[in-house]
Amino acid sequence: MSERATDEMRKAAAAGDWPAVLRLWEQYAAGIRGELAGRACTHARLLEAREFLDWARRIALCARAQNQQQLDAIHAAQQYGPQPSQRRPALHTSL
Repeated sequence: MSERATDEMRKAAAAGDWPAVLRLWEQYAAGIRGELAGRACTHARLLEAREFLDWARRIALCARAQNQQQLDAIHAAQQYGPQPSQRRPALHTSL
């Protein structure tokens, strides 16, 4: 059951569906808390959770870097893109 839960979380993280990852993580963590309270949590289960969190951290950092790169590109485009033109007066007078 836990492998299936981590697989679902991995798929959601790979798709960038962070609300789904958080929802699935809450369910997964509740299961671990229940096992800990009942003294039924195994070392393997804790290692599985740690491995998933390490993986998810790397994925989140990569997504963050990609988003920052996109923001930087938008900022650069605004700096070097076309500037709004100033209106010229419609009427010129000379004396």
